[in-house]
Amino acid sequence: METTFTRRAALGTALAAVGSSALGLAPLNSLRPTARPDPSSERVGGAASVVRAFSLRGQVSCALMDPETGAVLDAYAPEMELPPASVTKALTAAYGLQKLGRDFQFLTSLSLQGRVTNGTLLGDIILTGSADPTLHTDDLVNFAKALQKTGVKAVKGRLLIVDNGFPYLREIDNGQLPQANYNPAIAGVNLNLNRVQFEWARQAGGGYDLTMSAPGRIYRPKIPSIGMRVEERNGPSYGYQHTPEREQWSVQRSALGKDAGRWLPARNPRRYAGEAFQVICAEMGIELPSPTIVQGQHPEAVLAVTIAQKKSPPYHEIAKSMLKLSTNLTAEVIGLTASRAPNLRQSAEALSQFAQAHGMRGAVVDHSGLSDQSRLTAGGLAMFMAWQHRNGLADLLKPKILRHKGKPMAGVDLRVKTGTLNFVSSLSGYLTYQGKSLGFAILTADLAQRGKVKGRENPPGVKGWEARSRSLQYALLREWLGHLR
Repeated sequence: METTFTRRAALGTALAAVGSSALGLAPLNSLRPTARPDPSSERVGGAASVVRAFSLRGQVSCALMDPETGAVLDAYAPEMELPPASVTKALTAAYGLQKLGRDFQFLTSLSLQGRVTNGTLLGDIILTGSADPTLHTDDLVNFAKALQKTGVKAVKGRLLIVDNGFPYLREIDNGQLPQANYNPAIAGVNLNLNRVQFEWARQAGGGYDLTMSAPGRIYRPKIPSIGMRVEERNGPSYGYQHTPEREQWSVQRSALGKDAGRWLPARNPRRYAGEAFQVICAEMGIELPSPTIVQGQHPEAVLAVTIAQKKSPPYHEIAKSMLKLSTNLTAEVIGLTASRAPNLRQSAEALSQFAQAHGMRGAVVDHSGLSDQSRLTAGGLAMFMAWQHRNGLADLLKPKILRHKGKPMAGVDLRVKTGTLNFVSSLSGYLTYQGKSLGFAILTADLAQRGKVKGRENPPGVKGWEARSRSLQYALLREWLGHLR
């Protein structure tokens, strides 16, 4: 059996060989004959002809690897460093598998400390989180029902929201627009992916009824500390001000149309969850005080009696959903939980070190890929996929249909993670045919154009560029299928 040291050396040597051939020093070791590349060109193997045919504006880097042998079968500029976007989540998912395990579960609990006299709790109610990314308003309803069964109708004490020392992030990436709900806060208690529902209804006189709520299946608690006002202005569409006690939004009147709603990020997530629970309890006839945030562990929690718990689904289900829906909050929670680092910078460094130990080249600055400051190589990413092939990552990736002329290609199993930022598009995963699998990575970007439109929603030209990049990526996969037949 091949040792870990030997396998790693083989993979590294293979990629190094591609780097040399990309400079015209030697042809690739491909399963099909390839012409010797021009010494002045970085085009190598079958991928070169596909990239040349598309002439995509910007940069293209790709690599194809055999996980069984470590051989690089095809590549184009494999050492070019580009932003991976949400393909970063594949690294994070593998990291969580190793550090947390398939069956790991997040736990949120509701406890009482004190005694109950004539329906009044003389003490504290404690909601303790572990950063569960699946916590939902309906879970708070279940907690409120458990509290109702104790006979408590009022509290002479505190409602404590305890984060158990989990790092608090006001946002993942400070380069995003304020209304970007995919750039939420992260904390030890996360409700509804830390998104608040903003709804507006036009009044007869031309004004609007505005609500900010945490909707569930039955209850839609309004959140007192998150406000919204309509303003007459030329722009921007949304404005935001933040304090530890209150979040104040404003919206451009012309941005509102008919009655509708949208999710906005909640940047005080622990207060958001605490107020949602407070309002739900009030609707059930239980009066609670406003929430008090406890950073770290509550020193007297050992004296409390747990009356309800919510366990998350097992890790492998959470990771699979995260990869399918590309939820940034879930990725950051997984990474921070797995690393146990005190902040995002150190946690991202730990993820980078893990990935580098398994073939990755470059480094990431978060766990979700939301920042465009991460830089990876397609060669290193394909190598990482090769290493993770037997570790269960393929089972977590989203299945996709590979088509040719609009028709599904029979016998092909494609598992991928996609990534998209403005003028950045990436694709990585496994291409399988008749039981034989190959790991691949494709990174594309027009960094010059991205720099011109940064901070804009849906900038002109981005949809067309992304569509052309996707077409290039799937053309490469069809080309690479020849290595499996």
